[in-house]
Amino acid sequence: MVDCKCSFAITLIKDDFACEQAQMVTRRSGPDTACASELGSQRCQQLYDELKAVGLPAFDAEDDLLKTPASVFSKIQFGGLLGLAKIIAQASSNESNIVRVENIYQLLEQAVTRYESLSNIPYPELVNTMTAFKIKRKR
Repeated sequence: MVDCKCSFAITLIKDDFACEQAQMVTRRSGPDTACASELGSQRCQQLYDELKAVGLPAFDAEDDLLKTPASVFSKIQFGGLLGLAKIIAQASSNESNIVRVENIYQLLEQAVTRYESLSNIPYPELVNTMTAFKIKRKR
């Protein structure tokens, strides 16, 4: 079994996001999510790094867990994935009301097919979805 770190584990807590490669594991610190695909884990890490590169300046934040609120990183993840899903969906149909990512791994597969590599994704187009994303408060 491949046991790679899941870059989008926080999004998998919410029912609106899922991934076929996500596996629940128990680590010394408690329950966690691992990726069953080494390639998938590498792609997700690259995507998250690219999302942070365009998202953090939009929030006037830096890549520092001690200085930047966790909510900023969450908005970058949730909004970035939703934004990517929207531009992929718009390419194949005219659907723009995406509120759910049913399979993060498959979304990245579609992105690689469309853009030839994750580096070619138009990341600046995703910033508006990141900054507009609203985190629902716990009750």
